Amino acid sequence: MRTRIPISIWRKQEVLRWIEEDGDGVPTRAIKHFSAKGWKLDGGSVRRWWRDREQLLAADPASRRRAGGGRRPLSGAMEKARYDEVVAKRLKKEKVTRAWIGQMARVIFACQGTTSASPDGFMASPHWITGFMRRYGLSLRRRTNLTTLSDDKLVDRAVSYMTFLQSAKPTMDLHRTILMDETAVYFEDARNQTVDIIGSRHVVVRSTGFSSMRITAVLAVTATGKKLPPLLIWKGKALPSFDKICGVYVAHQLRAWVDSKLLKRWTNGGQFRRCSRLC
Repeated sequence: MRTRIPISIWRKQEVLRWIEEDGDGVPTRAIKHFSAKGWKLDGGSVRRWWRDREQLLAADPASRRRAGGGRRPLSGAMEKARYDEVVAKRLKKEKVTRAWIGQMARVIFACQGTTSASPDGFMASPHWITGFMRRYGLSLRRRTNLTTLSDDKLVDRAVSYMTFLQSAKPTMDLHRTILMDETAVYFEDARNQTVDIIGSRHVVVRSTGFSSMRITAVLAVTATGKKLPPLLIWKGKALPSFDKICGVYVAHQLRAWVDSKLLKRWTNGGQFRRCSRLC
């Protein structure tokens, strides 16, 4: 495949000055002169430089491209409509994702009936989405009303846990050592990021009123590599036993999370003893 070699501004300026001084204002005469020096020029490029000579001669010689000389947007009307949609959703405090921008851009582009510049059509690739956000001053922002641990506190907790783990490791029974993780499964989109205008002081995302409605999913495995049945925790009055639905254990807790009492009932239940026998 033919490779395009960019030509620096200072080289273009040298060609233009030669045309003015020695080429009698005829751009194509520069091709033979500079080809003798080993430069690879074509008539179309030289004529284009000559048409834009005022901007090129005024540009910085050390730059690779003159200002505004890059590729033009595929459809300015489509991008403007897309930007208006983003602003409208953010005014309603609704989330805006990169995937949504790409999907709606394809829809708007198709509705406009614009002929595509490429045989494969307009794809709204991740690279295009990044360029669109940069052109219109948008970035991926995190919701500002959530608190997070600082780096120092996070490192201190990690070091403290690893110190405890190393001291307890020699006395561990691997068959009865459980590695588990719990995560909340929300009925609302739990992502706290949205596309917004760069420099916004507050980033607020509207809620449907069900942001706190969730269940907790627990996945666990013993230190020997044996998986334990999944556990789902719903909000409700705690019961002494677990329900089992399609191989998944279901429990209830007042706040739908794992507390010490529920954890003891789960580890002392029949499902853990059965796993220990299998191990």
